[in-house]
Amino acid sequence: MDTYTPTNARKNFYGLIKDVNRQKKPIVIEPANGNEKEAAVLISKRDWDSIQETIYLENVGVMDKVREREANEEDGFEDVDHIDWDSL
Repeated sequence: MDTYTPTNARKNFYGLIKDVNRQKKPIVIEPANGNEKEAAVLISKRDWDSIQETIYLENVGVMDKVREREANEEDGFEDVDHIDWDSL
């Protein structure tokens, strides 16, 4: 993960936005003093939405059901055509 100081990030902010969308890699913006408590992470909107969806699915129990179904299959996977998605 690339790290920038706020000053360096500000100099090329639009370029950083393009980079996180193109490369699918977050960028850390951290003060020059190295204080991680004041750091931030720049990620694409698409990646943020994906993280939020994963958290939601985890919170409502869907991911537990997916892991349960994977554990019950011999090879660890189930044909998704046979899953009753409405009952998850």
